[in-house]
Amino acid sequence: MEDWVGIYKGLRLPILGVALMIITWLVYRRKNKKMHEDIRFDMLDDDIDGNISEQARARMNSRSLK
Repeated sequence: MEDWVGIYKGLRLPILGVALMIITWLVYRRKNKKMHEDIRFDMLDDDIDGNISEQARARMNSRSLK
């Protein structure tokens, strides 16, 4: 039984690290960047009015072109 506890204690931190790296990769990969930005701008529409999100998108696009 002590052998199994030792194996568990030795592997729990590396497994946690790998799981966090996979989650980070899934969230922050380039493919999802556009989707996250669209969601962020759409939240402006829900709170105030529809024109603010269009202005924010235009501002972000002009910054990325510079």
